[in-house]
Amino acid sequence: MKTKKHIIIVTDGTEAVQKIAGQIASELKDHQVISKTADDFAATDLLPADIYFFGCEKAKPALFSGLEEVLLHINLVGRPCGLFTSGDEKAVKYLRKMVHDSELDVNTDPFVAGASGAIKSWVRSVQQGS
Repeated sequence: MKTKKHIIIVTDGTEAVQKIAGQIASELKDHQVISKTADDFAATDLLPADIYFFGCEKAKPALFSGLEEVLLHINLVGRPCGLFTSGDEKAVKYLRKMVHDSELDVNTDPFVAGASGAIKSWVRSVQQGS
C-alpha cells in the first residue's frame, strides 16, 4: 500500500496561478492536498507537510510577506518543493530566494505556464526529490 503524503500548495491567489495549483492538486489526488492562498495560510500548516508547492504570478506579492517570514525561521531540510508561476521568470527567482533558508529540496526546474513540458511529469519529478 502506497503511503499517503500530506501536500500543501500555497499561491498568491491570482487566476492563472490558481489554475496551475488546481492542475497540481488533480495530479496528486491519491494524497492529502491542501491548497491555500498565502493570506489564508498559517505557519502551522507547513510543519506536517511532506511536499510543498509555492506559486505566484509576479515577484514579491504582498500576500507572501507572512510566508516569507516563516520560511526564514523554519527548517524543512530535505523535503521536496516545487515552484511555479504563470510566466514571469522574476517570480521564479523570487520564489527560490524565499525558500532558500528553509533548506527545502527545491526541484531544479520550476513549472512555468506556457513553457514546454507537461505538468504531470513535473509534479512526479517534484515528488521524487532531487
